[in-house]
Amino acid sequence: MIYAGLGDTDRAFAELDSAYAERTWAMLLLTVDPTFDGLRADPRFGRLLKKVGLVS
Repeated sequence: MIYAGLGDTDRAFAELDSAYAERTWAMLLLTVDPTFDGLRADPRFGRLLKKVGLVS
């Protein structure tokens, strides 16, 4: 969340991938937390949502 808030998208996605691998519960917040608004337009965000199972 920190890197997303700072606008460091590459590091944010690296940390999100790590959080996914660790099955962190906070991944459920991806669709509602405004901290991630700056990442939503990035295609990696959509792929991550699919991996997590938040969209089909």
